[in-house]
Amino acid sequence: MLALNAKVEAVIGSDYFNKVYPVIQSATQKIDIVMYEWKWYSHEFAGGVQRLNNALIDRAREKIPVRILMNIESMGHAITKINSRTASFFQQKGIQVKFGQVGVATHAKMVIVDDRFCIVGSHNYSKGSFTRNQECSVLIEGGEAIRPFIDYFKLLWDHF
Repeated sequence: MLALNAKVEAVIGSDYFNKVYPVIQSATQKIDIVMYEWKWYSHEFAGGVQRLNNALIDRAREKIPVRILMNIESMGHAITKINSRTASFFQQKGIQVKFGQVGVATHAKMVIVDDRFCIVGSHNYSKGSFTRNQECSVLIEGGEAIRPFIDYFKLLWDHF
């Protein structure tokens, strides 16, 4: 076990947006994300998920690299349709998107910002996860504390 000096903060239920949005807004170097389900709400600009979507596009416009790895299931599966739609919007804006492997769920939900912050937990990027579901995640600040997550993202990104 590593001896880590990190700040850890609980992110419970609908607090996700209020805690994660400022972290994404603060990005200056890069953003790496793994997400099981990620919805795009074209007609809900004020909702938390779409505001995060737009913040990621804004970071990409500022030439901050954003890399996203999403789950994929068999063709025709609801998650595949949802994530493929979201991926197409991000790819149109120059954001790199990859998919995991069919038959092996990419079930992690993880956001790494500037190799300084990591948000990991149960929140998908959907209205239900942000408003109704019983979700919990943690926000970790500290380079060495998040090293295993950075390494895991690199392993997955390089694999796919």
